[in-house]
Amino acid sequence: MNIMNDIKIKSGVIFGFLLALIFSGQGVYSQQVSFENALKTAKKEHKKVIVDIYTDWCGWCKKMDREAYSDEGIKKIIKDDFIYVKLNAEGNGVNNYNGKSYTDGELAEFFQVSGYPTTVFLDSKGKVIEFNYNKYKMNNLPGYYETNDFKKVLEYIRDNKYKNTDLSTII
Repeated sequence: MNIMNDIKIKSGVIFGFLLALIFSGQGVYSQQVSFENALKTAKKEHKKVIVDIYTDWCGWCKKMDREAYSDEGIKKIIKDDFIYVKLNAEGNGVNNYNGKSYTDGELAEFFQVSGYPTTVFLDSKGKVIEFNYNKYKMNNLPGYYETNDFKKVLEYIRDNKYKNTDLSTII
């Protein structure tokens, strides 16, 4: 009888561990919409769009998902003020943007992505938001950002500071 109880307990522990593994990524912000639906929703709700461009093999992309996008403060800013969409630069999806059809990779190329992760911000009409960093005009935010810095970037974009403030003075 004790052996059966031990088996039940061990099975329960293993099952719980497997569930924890399956759901461990659930803390990551995951407003999952297609690129085209993100643009439609942004226009309708007058929100900016965050395009999180990644690849499956990118360790820094996963780290950013685990840390920045899982942060409760960042999740709240995104939920309240942005439409969030992930774009796999090596994916095979097809997206319509500005009257043209692009594969995921072509769209990443259009956004001038040269490394991963890269974040692109679009205004509510789908236009790429340009900003200055060290007086250099940028149209995307390349690389991994720690949670506090990424939160500052989101506030910078949300509050339209990009129109008259160099990002290098913020982060």
